[in-house]
Amino acid sequence: MKKFLTLLAVFLLMITTKANAMTFEEAFAQTSSKPMLVLIYADWADQYLTYIQAFNATQSEFGNSYNYVTLNVASPEMKAFNAKYHIYPNLPYVLMFRDGGKVSRYIPKNCILDQSCIVPKLKSFIL
Repeated sequence: MKKFLTLLAVFLLMITTKANAMTFEEAFAQTSSKPMLVLIYADWADQYLTYIQAFNATQSEFGNSYNYVTLNVASPEMKAFNAKYHIYPNLPYVLMFRDGGKVSRYIPKNCILDQSCIVPKLKSFIL
């Protein structure tokens, strides 16, 4: 039963993520009016679903302030993105963009799971 519930939770998370998902290009085009948070992950990274859940949990507080994007950099179509943004192997992490990409910040993975770390960073970036 526990295994079934875990699989169900993963399935629901994937559906929710895809339903609310915006492509990087769509979100980046809107960064002049609304900052963007991009979770960079790979499906081979340790506990990547835990990071996706924590990232999505911030949407309840910051959903009106940010465009949210999740990117699986392990997919073949992400090769150009990885090269352009110098994606590091220490996945997952969050990139923050605003003002048409002129301002950006990096949030390391240890901060994503820690509300006392990520919330102040998100608040300060939208000011």
